[in-house]
Amino acid sequence: MAKNEVRQSLRSIESAAIAGILYSVLAVVSLLLFRTIPVDSGSIETLSTWFGDAENRRNLIIGANLASLAAIALLWFVAVIRRRMGNREDKFFSTVFLGSAILYIAMWLVAAAAIASIAVAYERFPDSTISTASLTFLVGFAESLVLIVGLRLQGAFVLTTSTLILRTEMYPKWLAYFGYIMGLLMLLLPMVYNPIGIAFPMWVLIVSVTTLISKATTTTTPGPLA
Repeated sequence: MAKNEVRQSLRSIESAAIAGILYSVLAVVSLLLFRTIPVDSGSIETLSTWFGDAENRRNLIIGANLASLAAIALLWFVAVIRRRMGNREDKFFSTVFLGSAILYIAMWLVAAAAIASIAVAYERFPDSTISTASLTFLVGFAESLVLIVGLRLQGAFVLTTSTLILRTEMYPKWLAYFGYIMGLLMLLLPMVYNPIGIAFPMWVLIVSVTTLISKATTTTTPGPLA
């Protein structure tokens, strides 16, 4: 492999790892910020007081911004991984890989916007009031996207990524087997309540750390790059 190709491959590996780590951190922090809403209280007074606090509203808006940045980082992660596969990629599995990632990112952004919408409404219309019904609907809608629909898309993404890992040998085989277990759990589990939705970010983090650790060996793996 020529020196230019080695440097290019190293940059590609490092970009994927950095993007994956950024996504994991940003996604978990945004989820934790969203979970601060006292939706279980059932008291309109509690909710009104909570949303009346400018710091609470600011945290939700920050969470939505972090969720948006996490989506960009995940998209970058997917793009770099797909580039690393190059001509070795399987067209069928790579289509599912890319499609499930795009669908999940779109769903993730909609969920983040739904949770932050009340805080944004309070900022735009300070005299507005919040009802338990509207809050329950928005949070329930967002959690349905993240914990039910999103969980299935995550499972499809992890399973296809694991299959591509085995076919291209761009990562250690144990990572693919671990991904199969994680992906099947994401497809079969009815819902994840606590901790909320962090299984997928943790998987991306493991893949990213493995990418950095195995950087020296993966650059010598035979096969053309796109």
